Amino acid sequence: MKMVVSLTLATALAFGTAKTVAACEFHGYIPDPTLVDILLGTEHVVVARPDPADPSRYTPTEALIGPWDITIPLAVSDDIRMQLSGDEAVLLAREEAYGPWLELAVINDEFRAIVDQVMKRQSDWIYGEDAERFQMFAGLVNHPNPDIRELALRELDRADYIVLWGLSIPNVERLRQEIEDVDDELRPIRILLAGLSGDQSYVDAIGDGLSRAVDLDLPYLGAYATALIELQGPKAVKAIVDTHFVPAAEPSDTYERLLEAFAIKNQTAKGMTRRAISQGVGQVLQASPELAGAAARQFGIRSDWSIADHIREAERRHQPSRPDDVRAVAQYLEIVEEFAPER
Repeated sequence: MKMVVSLTLATALAFGTAKTVAACEFHGYIPDPTLVDILLGTEHVVVARPDPADPSRYTPTEALIGPWDITIPLAVSDDIRMQLSGDEAVLLAREEAYGPWLELAVINDEFRAIVDQVMKRQSDWIYGEDAERFQMFAGLVNHPNPDIRELALRELDRADYIVLWGLSIPNVERLRQEIEDVDDELRPIRILLAGLSGDQSYVDAIGDGLSRAVDLDLPYLGAYATALIELQGPKAVKAIVDTHFVPAAEPSDTYERLLEAFAIKNQTAKGMTRRAISQGVGQVLQASPELAGAAARQFGIRSDWSIADHIREAERRHQPSRPDDVRAVAQYLEIVEEFAPER
């Protein structure tokens, strides 16, 4: 049994240029909706089985939302046909109100119980209550059913980091091996969970992973940086600045992703770690004022004015030339002057 829909839904926000957010801030692309996202946005969900008289067609057996005595204009896919066995059924939903029908998952009793919980909370979760949604799935990360474990990870991958940081998440079984062995799609959330575990035995692996990710400019290098700061605080900030930022660097995706990680972690950082991030960004901009636009963009998206003095100094020393950098710096400083005059 496995889910048919995959990936996650990220929100694109603009502050100068569009950047993706959520734990999938670290994917580098805007992923697809999760199964839960689809269930929250639909008006028609049914449980169905292949029609005994015509196994290529579906016969609804129960409706979770909307009527069940309808004709489903959707053929049973080969993928679903290969998965079905015993008493398993198929969860079908219509995309939004009038979109096409989708095969969401082959479900057994365990999976169905989780779907029922989602449907009971549909109205609440549509209009918020994100922490409750993600906390429910945080409790499923070690479920004995691998499909439910995957569903839980996909949901946590949907969470903004600040929400993820505030959840009660058990230590994830097999996490160390899966960070290395599982494909890239859910690697960022696994890396972040390693950081949030507080387990210092992850430090070397996360540090090595960050070095490889920087060398290859991998989209999820920010997940490694964030996890390392979560585990080591100021020590990790200093190591990242000293090791991975090259003085007089031209703006690049790699440096922006590292600055993005600083900005993301700064939302939850306190005390010495928060000061270390501000000082670290200041050190980066002192050596490479060309990165002022990237820093303003990433901290500005998160309404974080902690680096305003560093941005002003970098702008004074080196006027941004790229239009998106000029706009990002101007917007950042304008908002600081208007809304944070006492900062």
